[in-house]
Amino acid sequence: MKRLTNEEVIIELKNFKTYKMNSDQKRAIENELNRLSYDKESHRIFHFYKPLLSMIVLLFLLVSGSYFAINQADEKAVKHTTGSGLFLHGDESFQIKKKDDFVLKKIKDGSVIFSANGKKVGGIEPLTDDEKLKSIQSQNTFINEELEGYRYEGTFILDHQKTMEVTQILHYYFNSPHSKLNYHVYFYTPFFNEDTAAELAHSFKIYNDGKLLQGSEENWKLSTEFGEKDKIGIAGPPFIAGKTDKFLWHFFGSHNEVEILTRGDFKIMATNKDSGEHERVLVQNSEMVWSYEFQKESPLTPIEEIESIHSIPTNMKFSKPGIYRLDTSFGGKKFGSIVVEVK
Repeated sequence: MKRLTNEEVIIELKNFKTYKMNSDQKRAIENELNRLSYDKESHRIFHFYKPLLSMIVLLFLLVSGSYFAINQADEKAVKHTTGSGLFLHGDESFQIKKKDDFVLKKIKDGSVIFSANGKKVGGIEPLTDDEKLKSIQSQNTFINEELEGYRYEGTFILDHQKTMEVTQILHYYFNSPHSKLNYHVYFYTPFFNEDTAAELAHSFKIYNDGKLLQGSEENWKLSTEFGEKDKIGIAGPPFIAGKTDKFLWHFFGSHNEVEILTRGDFKIMATNKDSGEHERVLVQNSEMVWSYEFQKESPLTPIEEIESIHSIPTNMKFSKPGIYRLDTSFGGKKFGSIVVEVK
């Protein structure tokens, strides 16, 4: 093939046929190029985000399912009806008096804690017999005695801790009359003291199918003037709601009773039969109090005419009419009870 000279190439190019596009043709080609470019970019973006979108949807389903499962488990373990302080555990529910200085918080394991200023100050936990035994064995026990004067049978334990925030723990183990559960109600000192803890422990109630379970030893038969034969009695005018009157308590017994009578402060816990509420009935300096202060080993004041080994004059007032059980104790140790009717 003959090689062309530069002059011959220029001549050939000048003779090469050319074509020109009008404006419509140019615009059509430009639109087609833009469409192809957009389709290619969209396809690339879709392939990039498709796995990411799948992961987001899967994560949402997992989180939603977990949240539902946790709430279902939590609701099944403990149900709290706002304002009532009523918690559900199995086929039983339990209730304790609510105070303004702490809040009740439900826990997924079926227990409830008392919280104040962000700190735990007590709680309630349903326990099996084995769990109750382990709980007691883990404590630094100072006092261990059977509960007396409470709605349910059980055990009281004073546990010495002496940490930076807790000095002692007051443990109440209540036996359910219906099931094999033991309800562990506990209070941290110094946030609670013996009186405030006992008041709340007395308010503890267990229900089955909405019905209040009564303790096996609860007796509401009206007492005579001397309530428990050869043990305790009270003398004075009829009991009138809202009126303060003088009453004289008499205590009977021998060496064992003397040991209790000399333990210290004299306390009365009044329980209303209908409401189950506990209230102060002792009056001192125009104020309602739980107890009268007495030093340990204070001398006894017997009355020979009625053969009592000790007697205490009191001023008492009841808030409303009804049947009341008056549980007496000395230095935290129960002495005896009487049941009276307030008009």
